[in-house]
Amino acid sequence: MSGQTADAKAASAPAPEATKSQNQRLDQLFAAHAVLAAVCGGAALLLPQLFGIFFRGDVHDELMRFTPGEGQMRLAHVVVRLYGAIILGQAPIAWFARCSTDANLRRGVVQAYFFVFVATVLVLVKALLTEDFWHASGWLNVFLFGGLCASYGWFSCFGPQSVFENVAKGMM
Repeated sequence: MSGQTADAKAASAPAPEATKSQNQRLDQLFAAHAVLAAVCGGAALLLPQLFGIFFRGDVHDELMRFTPGEGQMRLAHVVVRLYGAIILGQAPIAWFARCSTDANLRRGVVQAYFFVFVATVLVLVKALLTEDFWHASGWLNVFLFGGLCASYGWFSCFGPQSVFENVAKGMM
């Protein structure tokens, strides 16, 4: 036994209004992430040449050239497309996680995205600071992934269990 009475546990639990508000914020984060992942992942998958701006800082000739001739450029397009497929795959995961009533699933998705975005930010910052092929526009990626990292990190580290328990959706 934990030694706490039922009254003490009830007093320490967040108010139902606060939990509902936090639930809505998590659902909004999942929805925004799903839309962003669908748009960015789809663009990377279908038009990898658009992402050249992050490497060289220009889109000159890249918009008109769907299949590049240089071996390294073709390899870069394959990598961008592969990453685009992974990003696109996140869209339904985030979209359906917001509708789930399984608290463990929702917490697991939040924690997984937090770890993914921490690693992504670290890799991007290291590359931007140590490699010469990155352009300053690459910092846009750091801020985008940093925002996702901070958002999922907040829920992962500070979100009470009640945020992940989507009871209201279970009653619909």
